[in-house]
Amino acid sequence: MSFVFPTRDLQNDRVRLVRFDPTEHVPLLFKEHQVYPDLWRCFAVPADVVASEASLTEWYDTVIEKEPTRILWAVFDVETGDFAGCIGLFYTDAQSKSTEIGAVTVVKRWQRTHVNTNMCGLLLRFCFEDLKLRRVQWQTNAENVASIHAAQRVGLKLEGIARWQLVMPLGREGIARPGEEQLGRHSAMLAICWDDWEAEGYQAELQAKMDRRM
Repeated sequence: MSFVFPTRDLQNDRVRLVRFDPTEHVPLLFKEHQVYPDLWRCFAVPADVVASEASLTEWYDTVIEKEPTRILWAVFDVETGDFAGCIGLFYTDAQSKSTEIGAVTVVKRWQRTHVNTNMCGLLLRFCFEDLKLRRVQWQTNAENVASIHAAQRVGLKLEGIARWQLVMPLGREGIARPGEEQLGRHSAMLAICWDDWEAEGYQAELQAKMDRRM
C-alpha cells in the first residue's frame, strides 16, 4: 500500500536511506538481531518477531507495508556501504500535517557514530522541506535515556511523560503492575515543529552536528 505522501530515497555524503525492501533488507536486519539480540529490547514489538527472517518479513508486511501512515527506510553508511540500521515514519496524518519518527535502529557497530544524527537529520529535512509538515514527534520508553538524548541531539524537545501509555509484549522491557504478568511503559514524548525548524540558527546547528567527525 502506498504511503500517504510521495516518498524517495534520502542521502548525503555520510548516510543513505533507501526505501525498505524486505527481500533485500530483512536478511540484513535479521543478521544484526542474531549478533545483538537486545537491539529492539525497548520496542513495543513482540520478541518472536525477530525469531526468524520469515517472522520479521511478516511483521514488516503487516505493520508497515499494509499501513499507509507508515514507511520504513534501510540505512547504509556511504563510505563503506555497510548496512547501518533503519528508521521510519509512523502515524502520519496528511490532514494535521504531522508524523512520528519510529523504528529507530542503529546496529551495534555503528552506534555512537555519525549514523544516527545523519539519518535523523535527513529525515527531519524531508519532513519539513519536502512534505511541509508542521509537527514531527518521537515517543520512547521514559527510561530509555539514550533514545531521549538522540532525539534531543537533533533538536526535538521533551514535552512530557505519558504514564502507563503502553502494555509491553512479553519479553520486552517495562515496569510491573502487581499481579499482572505483562509489563507496562511510561512514554517520553518529544517533538519538533515547523517554527523550531525555521528558527534562526537551528538548521545550521543541526548541519554542524551532522558534519562532525568523531
